[in-house]
Amino acid sequence: MKYSVQADRDVNRTAFGGEFPCTVKRTITFAGATADAWGNDAGALDGAAIYTVTGLVQARLMAVCTTLLTGATATISVGISGDTAIFLPVETATQIDADQIWVNDAANATYIIIGEEQAAIDNLPVYLLNGNDIILTVATADVETGVLDFYCQYRPIGSSSSIVATTT
Repeated sequence: MKYSVQADRDVNRTAFGGEFPCTVKRTITFAGATADAWGNDAGALDGAAIYTVTGLVQARLMAVCTTLLTGATATISVGISGDTAIFLPVETATQIDADQIWVNDAANATYIIIGEEQAAIDNLPVYLLNGNDIILTVATADVETGVLDFYCQYRPIGSSSSIVATTT
């Protein structure tokens, strides 16, 4: 299959990635005290897309905290419209510490086990999406500060299918 999107490549520029040949990174810097910024509960970016999905794709998502999140009772989740926590469940922002990996479980750690059953804790479930943008939702209070790097690994099913990080 010829991909119409950037595929991950090794040092010899050979495409690799197996099941998920494409990875898209999206960094979110929270500034919840600023109106309509990322982390502003009920602001313009609350429930906004972090990835735009075109066509049919298989996707999985994880986040790495590079700067500790603050905001006493703030919660965050990542999903799609109508199911806002399918990729990353509702988590109290202050429970995500620097250098931790946030996956499909509330127990964040500096490592995860890959290859467990879908229902297991700390797994990376795969979803089939058809144009469903991936959104970040903030609730309860503002996420005042902090930085998360999101990594979406995906496999396009159709020739024009893709996942692109938003720029807002």
